[in-house]
Amino acid sequence: MFLLLQTDYLIPMFRSSLAIMGLFAGYKLLLIPFGFLFLILLVLFFRRCRKMKRKKQQIAIPPVTQIIGSDSEQLEELNKDLAPFGFKYEPYQDIFYSLLNSWQRDFGYCRLYDEATAPLSMIIDCEPIRFEYAGKRWMIEFWKGQYGMTTGGEVGIYYTDGPELNIPGVFNGTFYYCVKDEDRINMSFALRKNGNLLFTRHGYHWWLTGFKLGEFSHPEELTLDIMLDLYDKEMVNAFVDALKKVGYKENEFAVHGRRVYVHFGKPHTPQPLTRTSFTEFIMQKNNENLCRMYAHMTADYTDTLDKIEIIRQNSPDMYNQILNIGKSKGVFESFKKIKGFLSNKEINGKE
Repeated sequence: MFLLLQTDYLIPMFRSSLAIMGLFAGYKLLLIPFGFLFLILLVLFFRRCRKMKRKKQQIAIPPVTQIIGSDSEQLEELNKDLAPFGFKYEPYQDIFYSLLNSWQRDFGYCRLYDEATAPLSMIIDCEPIRFEYAGKRWMIEFWKGQYGMTTGGEVGIYYTDGPELNIPGVFNGTFYYCVKDEDRINMSFALRKNGNLLFTRHGYHWWLTGFKLGEFSHPEELTLDIMLDLYDKEMVNAFVDALKKVGYKENEFAVHGRRVYVHFGKPHTPQPLTRTSFTEFIMQKNNENLCRMYAHMTADYTDTLDKIEIIRQNSPDMYNQILNIGKSKGVFESFKKIKGFLSNKEINGKE
């Protein structure tokens, strides 16, 4: 009896459970396609979000070529801007250098120019080597150091057959003229910082230069290894005697035929009076800050042409400083003071 009652009670329950399970299974079958659809929509949503994020990042830092064009167009535009300042950019070594017929060639050279450099943020070592040859007084001068926002080096060749200038309260000494085309010489140099090569330069020139933008240096960190291919043995002897006279030792220069090799590290000649420890400290702090600012503003770019374009767009003042490579026009202001004396008949027959 008990078994019968139990069976009668269980059978309906079993049937009801089966019905409920069947109903639940039916709903599960319906949920499966909706679940797949939901997952597909979710994946598409996240992919869309990622694409929008990447697009925003690209807009934040656009390639400069989208703004002004290719590297060749950027180079052409930069050199066009540099031409009035007497310089050109060379991308292979990433340096700036002076043009053969730059405006500086009309101003010659004298000691006043070196005195003007430090107050104008050019903390550089100056090494004038003076000698006589072929009836003229010659000066071959070396420079290296920090020129505002650039680290650089220079070798210039000058001469004169005119008398000394004696301008009361202005200048007392020799004014030299840049050599003519036929008197240029073949020369080269390598600029090193703490023994590491920064760049090399060579050419048949009167003023060989090179400057590296954004590189900050102290003059004592730099060395200039120079080669001068002089005219003949007589000129070699005169120049070497002048080197010895200012204090160059046998281990600082070498002679091979007409070629003289000079290692310019610590200067042997007196440095400009304006380059005091105070002036050097102040100007070098300013130069270092400019280099850091340049690095910060261009941190997202690796190519110098791109960096300069970003500066041109965002900081016209800094862009103008970049264009003023090397010795600025302020260095040559003293030329105005002595120009009248140079036109004197006594001097006019010099060249």
